[in-house]
Amino acid sequence: MQDKTKDIEVCWAKQLQKEHGRICYQQSVSLPTPVVSIVAGKNRLGYWTSSNQTISISRHLIENNPWETVLEIFKHEMAHQYVSQYLDNADCHGKGFNTACDILGVHPAFAKSGCHREEHLAAFKGTLPEKAQTLLRRVEKLLALGQSSVESEARAASRKANYLLNKYNLERIAKDDTDSSDTRYLYLRTGKKRMETIEKLILSFLEEFYFVNCVTATIYDAQTDEEYKAGVLIGKKEALVVAEYVYRFLLNTSKSLWKDFRKKHADQRTGKVAFDSGFMKGIRSNHEMMFKEQNDAAINGDTSLPVAAVKALRVKCRTENNFEKKRLFPRLRKNRTSFRMDTNAFLQGMEQGKKTLINRPVEHKKTGITALLNR
Repeated sequence: MQDKTKDIEVCWAKQLQKEHGRICYQQSVSLPTPVVSIVAGKNRLGYWTSSNQTISISRHLIENNPWETVLEIFKHEMAHQYVSQYLDNADCHGKGFNTACDILGVHPAFAKSGCHREEHLAAFKGTLPEKAQTLLRRVEKLLALGQSSVESEARAASRKANYLLNKYNLERIAKDDTDSSDTRYLYLRTGKKRMETIEKLILSFLEEFYFVNCVTATIYDAQTDEEYKAGVLIGKKEALVVAEYVYRFLLNTSKSLWKDFRKKHADQRTGKVAFDSGFMKGIRSNHEMMFKEQNDAAINGDTSLPVAAVKALRVKCRTENNFEKKRLFPRLRKNRTSFRMDTNAFLQGMEQGKKTLINRPVEHKKTGITALLNR
């Protein structure tokens, strides 16, 4: 057991040295590769020792937190290394250190000292504002109504939920509540070496309609010592909660619908990409309808919003989120994908997408779908 523990610690140390090189490249910084030591202890997340050029990271931290959190701590210690390298250790946590944190892209929650471990982590995770909690409780109830067997009731509930999300963000921006330090990010782990087309399509959809910026990235799994692809959501805490929920719902729904399609078309061996593309086109069509000015009312009155205001809102949110996006991925490159279209599968997928309303499904052990505020 002891040997296995040492083996995995060696893997973590090697990975962190690899991450050191990546961070230096991404941030255009020149720092010598340090010795990385995995140490025991729960209170000190990490520390830099200039005398032997070593960054020490807590084993407890790695075992009990996602890798992106470990990286934020690691970048904090890299900032100390920067101070040691370029400021001769003259500025431990002062102005020079803050500059180093900016240069290395350290999250604001970790670009400071004097906090206990729990305070650092809590600040990084962020909290839901009380008004946002109230909003999500109302949206949650509407998602439940979206399961109604009466199509008109289900559509009205779905429209109302989207109306509330847009209205909330319009009010927030109108009050100039745009503190970029309140922006967070969330990794959606796939556990795979490649992202499926459906996952990329959902991320693109979320960016357009759900007040988050989305990118694809590679993230390390400390338990398996492997790197996997992941989607990354960037936005306010409440936006991340909703967007993650919608992502999981659409991903699981699309898989279920494709499985049914294959059963009905036993000879259909290919076409999943086309089916998924059609499905998301249908979903997108539903959402576009929700943002058009309408004369009818739904549930608690008119749920139309000014089209121009909604479009401006989307642009404003993307601008807000871009600050955090650039901090995380300063050298981000766009990848283009293409595929051969299977017309039948595409049209069948689009038909299913138009019929699908985002609601609250019954919790399932495998999918992990749960209520918004209990995720």
